[in-house]
Amino acid sequence: MLASVPSTALAQHVHGQATLVIGMEERTGQIEFRGSGEDLYGFERSPRTAAERTRQTAAIDRLRTQGASLIRFESTLGCTLTAKEVRVVEERSGHGEVRAQYVVACRRPVAGRPIRFGVSAVFPGVDRVAVQLVSDTAQVGATISRDRGTVTP
Repeated sequence: MLASVPSTALAQHVHGQATLVIGMEERTGQIEFRGSGEDLYGFERSPRTAAERTRQTAAIDRLRTQGASLIRFESTLGCTLTAKEVRVVEERSGHGEVRAQYVVACRRPVAGRPIRFGVSAVFPGVDRVAVQLVSDTAQVGATISRDRGTVTP
């Protein structure tokens, strides 16, 4: 599903902005989240102190356990988000980011129902989220500012 999204949509690294790529097909889907370490826990390199390790671990744990707070489907759809993988990627350029992949399973089809966001509420360092949605009914791109806005498959 995510393979149909252009790779350029995944390659950007901008402070204050995270990226969400959502691939949905009727009641199932995959989501990939990318955000800079700076925005999620305050630095983009390997942690150097116990306090930095604690901040990094806490951010990764939030991504693993609070997926449904980041990407909010209508409750009537009965969707669950399960973290498939969460990892820190350090690039040679010195810009480290965190990537999280989720699997979505819903009891009802999501077509025509808005998806809301809570990324800034969970990670206040993220002001904007660049969202790319590809589904069996729509292809949508949007920039969500401070969790205001929706995308609709």
